[in-house]
Amino acid sequence: MFRQLRRQGISYYAFSELKEIPGLVHAFTSRRTDLNLPDAGKPAEVAHQKPGLLELLNVQPAELLTVRQIHSDRIVGPADCGPERPRADGILLAGPGRFGVIRTADCMPILAVAPRVRALCLVHAGWRGTRDHIARKGVEKLLQDCRTEAKDLIVAMGPAIRICCYEVGEEVLQGFRQQGHDLGRVSRGRHLDLAAANRADLEDLGVGCILDAQMCTACRADLFYSHRKLKDSGRMWALAGFRAGGST
Repeated sequence: MFRQLRRQGISYYAFSELKEIPGLVHAFTSRRTDLNLPDAGKPAEVAHQKPGLLELLNVQPAELLTVRQIHSDRIVGPADCGPERPRADGILLAGPGRFGVIRTADCMPILAVAPRVRALCLVHAGWRGTRDHIARKGVEKLLQDCRTEAKDLIVAMGPAIRICCYEVGEEVLQGFRQQGHDLGRVSRGRHLDLAAANRADLEDLGVGCILDAQMCTACRADLFYSHRKLKDSGRMWALAGFRAGGST
């Protein structure tokens, strides 16, 4: 279940099922969490945008890993994250002590967790990344690098623009067809279903559990940033990582 939490005056969203995983910290922010300050381009400075949330979660700015999102299918790990943020749209974390952040405003944040090996992958899946199967590639990398099985994974899809509000051009739909997507499954007329497209890729891999927030950022632009509906410049965060020691 995807639900809003409020602690010490700070609100954010989380999945109840993920809260049960020992050591896992995760949060999906909303308009009420995001202070909407300029992105300074460096992880430690970006972190200062949400000091309240980070303090609440007991996450230090130096523990954050962020990427320069480019609507690609590229997944990186901590070794790729030097002084300059790498150009990528997915972050793979194996082991505790680091926390990934993906930023969205209509695109779909996807979190894949391997509880047994304490590893996870966060991806930013807009229409380009979804077209190019970024969720599938992220999970495949998680399975390969961390030697776990798809049936043991829990994958959570956060708030994003949904088929009700996401009309796209014919060239976008043709791109999906060319990349092997079943348009009958992932579209209705000229409306694209990001959730269905990513779910199809995850199911094809045999992922054991798929959670969906089932919230549309355009329908609920009062709660979430929506670039499509309001041309928002703000972004929500999807933050996740394992804490050393196993406590939540």
